[in-house]
Amino acid sequence: MKKSFLLAALAVLLVAPFYSQAADGYQVVFETMDCSGNTGFATVGAHEIYKINNGDCSNPEDPGKKLKQLLVHDGHGSYTVYTLTQEEARSVMKDVKEYMKSRKGLLDRSNSVIISH
Repeated sequence: MKKSFLLAALAVLLVAPFYSQAADGYQVVFETMDCSGNTGFATVGAHEIYKINNGDCSNPEDPGKKLKQLLVHDGHGSYTVYTLTQEEARSVMKDVKEYMKSRKGLLDRSNSVIISH
């Protein structure tokens, strides 16, 4: 009995921090593209996005346009950098703005309190 209780308590302690992080944040999904034209997808929390900078190279599919860099807080005092097209960068900014507008609307319409950590 004591062993099963200890195992259950240990499981809760190990899983709780991951659950709380996943449950409280809005996630932004976007397509990435590197300087060679390779593509992929990434998902980051809206609150983790720091800013979008100009990239170092041109878009291989449209050489007249530069790629953008999305800087995301990594939780250790530095950033993870994702490279994306200008259109995808605008889409990410739009998603974050809509999310923040929704949060503001929630606060304006109710007596709710949003707690973030």
